[in-house]
Amino acid sequence: MNILSNPSSLSVVSPVRSRASLLYLFIIIAATLIIPPLYPSALGGEIPIYASSLLFLILVIITSFRSELQDLTWDSIGEGGLTLLFAMALSLPFGYWLSGVQVGIQSSLRFLLIVQPWFLYFWIHSRDVREEQLSTFIRFLLAVGALAVIYGIIDFYVPFQFSHPFADQYIYLQGVMIRRAQGLFYEAISFGNICAFFLSLTLLHLYGIRKAVPLPELAMLLAFVGVFCTGLFLAYSRGSWLNVLVTAGVFLFFQREFRFRRVAGLLALLAILVFLLYQVSPNIVTNFFEWRLGNLLEFWNDPAFATSGRWETWERLFAFFADHPWLLVFGIGYKSLPNTDLFGFNVIADNGFLNAAFETGLIGLIAFLNLNWVIFRSLHRTSQHRNSTIRRYAAFLFAFWCGEMVQMVTGDLFTYWRNLVVYLALIALVQRLSQPEPVSQ
Repeated sequence: MNILSNPSSLSVVSPVRSRASLLYLFIIIAATLIIPPLYPSALGGEIPIYASSLLFLILVIITSFRSELQDLTWDSIGEGGLTLLFAMALSLPFGYWLSGVQVGIQSSLRFLLIVQPWFLYFWIHSRDVREEQLSTFIRFLLAVGALAVIYGIIDFYVPFQFSHPFADQYIYLQGVMIRRAQGLFYEAISFGNICAFFLSLTLLHLYGIRKAVPLPELAMLLAFVGVFCTGLFLAYSRGSWLNVLVTAGVFLFFQREFRFRRVAGLLALLAILVFLLYQVSPNIVTNFFEWRLGNLLEFWNDPAFATSGRWETWERLFAFFADHPWLLVFGIGYKSLPNTDLFGFNVIADNGFLNAAFETGLIGLIAFLNLNWVIFRSLHRTSQHRNSTIRRYAAFLFAFWCGEMVQMVTGDLFTYWRNLVVYLALIALVQRLSQPEPVSQ
């Protein structure tokens, strides 16, 4: 029985409570994307305190106070998420054992961060959702995402005097070292990944326009494309651009009617935006095409150079774990790879699959692969829904997750918990809207 075909199957829920839930979701998303973390000197100035984490804590307290924790429900995606979290938790003691207390504490704190988007998934899946709320949430996402990306663009050209740790990710223009666009995110890849999501989502809206839309709304969508495209360009993330291409290709494959003129128009729009960016910053655009993309041509001659050192790092990791295969059972501790002294050298794998295998062991890798399989299966099923809105966004999410899996080869995307808050919230809304009642407790 479908929730849309039989409204009488819905439980009677207070509209005020429904609006309050949606408002709190908006506040959490906004805090996640546009409120910078604080680095208290009392904690050494290196441990971040996020406003969104405090909001999640308040949500947990309110849910517990109302005795709603036992009423949280989930579907197969939620079950896969719980399995992965359990595998991550199993690896945490090994972080303390193999790398010391300090690294173990850092791993535990990172684990608490990754729990947050999953708790939000369970919480949303336990709410009653209406189609108009999904549309409102999408518009809100685009607006808040634009603010976050605009901050990153401005910070690239005129860095804000906001001192907090960033990953050492730079480009060199005429001998000058410039930090890649990172916005309020720690890494440029994380910033590029969220730009890829919002750019793909905006292009989806432009592609799906079937009738005349008000000029202000069309202008706003075009402005969003410009903002997200510029942010993605300044992040200098090749994997994020590949993510967009894969997402667009898979989404178009889902469409029953291919609109060649609309696709050509969107490609022309992106070309115009790149041309305009070239007029503003010719060195940046030229450097991206000649250096970042040109490096890929050297893959067969020098794979380490073409992959920005990743290939050499992967070889060294494989060699280490080949000599210590017992560490592959439970792993060396979630998110301990960049901080441990176990290898005698600093390691950043920049590969989600290898990170899962080496940090959480074969148990974690199996749980990780299972979760992604379940996500694909569930979204593909939802993309066949009779409701066009649900079908369209499920197809987009399926396509975007394909892009995520491709980009996962060059980035540990599943540890970007702030990005996951956005992605899992949208998946939860679409999946919940497609179901008549919560599936399992």
